[in-house]
Amino acid sequence: MQYIDTQAPSPASTLILVHGSWHDGRSWSAVQEHLAAVGVHSIAPTLPGHGAGDERLAVTHHDYVSRVIAELDAVPGPVVLVGHSFGGSVISRVAALHPERCGGLVYYSAFVPRDGECVADSLPAQLIEFLDQAAAASDDRTITLPDELLEQAFANTADEYTLARIRALLVPEPHAPIFETLSLPSFTRLGIPTAYITCRDDLSLPPGVFHPGQSSRLHEPEMIEIDGDHECLLTAPERLADALLEALDGIHAAHRPHRNSRARRAGL
Repeated sequence: MQYIDTQAPSPASTLILVHGSWHDGRSWSAVQEHLAAVGVHSIAPTLPGHGAGDERLAVTHHDYVSRVIAELDAVPGPVVLVGHSFGGSVISRVAALHPERCGGLVYYSAFVPRDGECVADSLPAQLIEFLDQAAAASDDRTITLPDELLEQAFANTADEYTLARIRALLVPEPHAPIFETLSLPSFTRLGIPTAYITCRDDLSLPPGVFHPGQSSRLHEPEMIEIDGDHECLLTAPERLADALLEALDGIHAAHRPHRNSRARRAGL
């Protein structure tokens, strides 16, 4: 593997938590509380087109990436990027553009697009048909997540109270970024330590799409499997926070032999 000199994360690393489709930064709040309780600082930006009053028709994947880069630039120390679902495509692009700032990448039931692909390339034809039809029926070409999909596929372990809370948080999803071709020519050669969190009860996509379908696109990621559905950040936030801490420990460990080998080469 070709390594670059990334900023090695420390116990004081900041996690930038990137949400997925139909979500905004608020979806990470409970996870952030658990992380803060053990001294881990995190930031959960809301991507363009997902905030109240945001323009949704013209939003692009590049807008998402630019938003996360702005957060990255504002953090003075080491940063680990975390992407949920669609957010995996965003952190991949951020890492490809600013690898020197990314101490690690954590994918949680997330997409890992190849160079020249769009996220839609990993979706089943039936879901693509739904996305296209829903966007065509909307004035701003956004898609609303149907209650049936939420209850049966995304938050399938949730009770009625939790489902109601999740429904209140969901926002319309812009159509265009899902179908944008992404440039990632050097991503597989970055050498940034990665982890992939997979959820045993995730029914949002057919079995195998996330793992091993997406996880296998990473080079030797630390694999972490937890009980929970696609919406663990809301249905099992403490469990997901523990998984993120485990991933962070693994990323720290992956950097240690890299630093030691550099020191040996330098005669230190």
